[in-house]
Amino acid sequence: MSSSPAEEASEPEAPKLVTIPQIPALLEAVGLKRVGPARIRQLAAEDEEWPAAVFEDGRTRIFEWGAVEAYFRGRKTRQGERTDLKAKE
Repeated sequence: MSSSPAEEASEPEAPKLVTIPQIPALLEAVGLKRVGPARIRQLAAEDEEWPAAVFEDGRTRIFEWGAVEAYFRGRKTRQGERTDLKAKE
């Protein structure tokens, strides 16, 4: 089997994998509002919509960037809303 440029171009691109400390800079790079690592950790722990990690080992979690970017693009923010006062279901 030869490795021609046409064959190489048809190979699917591997997903970009990221850790939480890398996400804030990547959000800015694609034109989204920067969110700090602490807030991202909180979202990952509390938000059911947060994408699942593709790898976990101890405290290290690795996520697929495409899923994280889609999460932040579709996320509805509620700035100033007191969610701590709402009744827990």
